[in-house]
Amino acid sequence: MGKKQTWFVVLLVLSVAILAACQPAATPASESGEGAVGEGEEGDRIHFCVVHNNADHPSITAIVNGMEAEADAYGSIDLTFYDPAYDPQKQLDMIEDCIALDPDAILVNAVDPAAVVPGLKKVQDAGIPLIMHNADTNEEGRQYSLTFVGCDFVEQGRAAGDAMVKYLEDGAKGVIIQGKPGQTGVAERTSGAEEVIAASGKDIEIIDAQPADWMKDKALTVMQDFLTRYPDLDFVYALDDPMALGALEAIKASGRQDEIKVFGVGGFKEACDALKSSELYGTALHPSYLVGVYSVRAAYDAVNDRVLPDVLNAPTGAITPDNVDRLYHLCW
Repeated sequence: MGKKQTWFVVLLVLSVAILAACQPAATPASESGEGAVGEGEEGDRIHFCVVHNNADHPSITAIVNGMEAEADAYGSIDLTFYDPAYDPQKQLDMIEDCIALDPDAILVNAVDPAAVVPGLKKVQDAGIPLIMHNADTNEEGRQYSLTFVGCDFVEQGRAAGDAMVKYLEDGAKGVIIQGKPGQTGVAERTSGAEEVIAASGKDIEIIDAQPADWMKDKALTVMQDFLTRYPDLDFVYALDDPMALGALEAIKASGRQDEIKVFGVGGFKEACDALKSSELYGTALHPSYLVGVYSVRAAYDAVNDRVLPDVLNAPTGAITPDNVDRLYHLCW
């Protein structure tokens, strides 16, 4: 082989080597899962299965809207929803239905914090990441979930208590319309309000409390009974806005709307409208839309083996007739 031919071969080999070095190297999926799910080849999909406690509630509608918006933002997440309509046994059955679908994660909004525990154990036994949201399980059940996504319910009670202290006079007597007994948020929203009232030094007394299971119609009936039994009521504290609106309806029908101040929890748009007209005197924001957003985000992080806190809370605060115009965009 002549010198020219030899140099040609050398140049050819060098050119091939340089071109090979310039090609992007294949990146293996991380052993931890980081970047392995939802960030790989186009067409990869993630599936989350969600079990509500009761879809027939405006708060759950807002949660679903938040979940769907966040899933759309990722562009790779599919959602399946189940609704047990506040039936604990149906919720257990639907958790099993979720497990049978073999999703990447399961998200549960507990009907009953204790009754849901056997279903949560089955999720863990199946090796599927579990996220609790909106209504948590009890201490026993928490060992099976990675995190709880919701709001600080005690802080919501404090925010409602702040509004009561602001708008009620010394000597005011009132009642509480509770949610479903034993469920997350009932004791906490009550104790938070009572704490603030006690610390204020004002003479504000809660003389009775009855459940209405988070239902507007039931709250209306409960309030009618309260109006009959307590002719000198000054206020009612309902543990969510639909129940507050049900109580308000009963109060207006009785002609006593100028005597009785109504307080709620939620930030429901109809309640914010009632705040604008001073028919309602306070609510504590429960940003359900953000609970939905944060829940999908937490499930995505779980699938990708990222560290999650034990509790992930969306922010809260009091909305009153004095600030509702400024905060109205947060109402849902």
